[in-house]
Amino acid sequence: MRSSNQDEPDATKIYSSTITTSKSSANVGYYIPAELLALEVTTPGGGGDNVRYYPYRDIESGYKQALDNVFTGVVKLPSPPDLSRAKQQGLDYIIQPQIVTSSGSTGFFTWPPTNFTVDLTSNVRDSSGKIVANPRVVGVGTANSERLFDHGFAGRRAMEDALLKTQTALSELNFVPHEIPTPINQAETSTEKRLSTLLDLKDKGLLTKDEYEKKRQEILKSL
Repeated sequence: MRSSNQDEPDATKIYSSTITTSKSSANVGYYIPAELLALEVTTPGGGGDNVRYYPYRDIESGYKQALDNVFTGVVKLPSPPDLSRAKQQGLDYIIQPQIVTSSGSTGFFTWPPTNFTVDLTSNVRDSSGKIVANPRVVGVGTANSERLFDHGFAGRRAMEDALLKTQTALSELNFVPHEIPTPINQAETSTEKRLSTLLDLKDKGLLTKDEYEKKRQEILKSL
């Protein structure tokens, strides 16, 4: 078993020009738990050997670049998102990636993988915690014999492919910023309703003008 020295995908290869729609004005926060950033994964290489790498840590910078290409505001959340405070923090959506990787090799005498796949799902929640989208893509990367000296080549290519597909999938969804609801003042709502009912009774002739005015003053004094 060997380390593949996968390293990060090249964020400069995550092109915004692949997006055919305009950038969403929504603000998003993305969250990757510390235990996933530290997760070491082992998958097959060549010649019966295996390779080890850290998929979440390796993909993070490229993932943020992909989100930056889609949304106006993107921030990394250092701790589990507090959905009750998401709107106060100016966030419209919370996104958490989920990654499944696989690899293999067509060569028996070289241990680095010659083919690699990255299955990437982006779980998107609104500020209420409801999942509103979870686009899934599969990135594919290959390495020929000339590139096998670069042990992480196939893996990086697969991550770059997955990130480009992810930003396209996200850009095709209708993400819009949500207004912060104005708190309802129950006392004011009740008073308005009582005054409206009182006026309706007067207009129907069920209250005299004096009776109406007397009751109106009583309601207003109760505020």
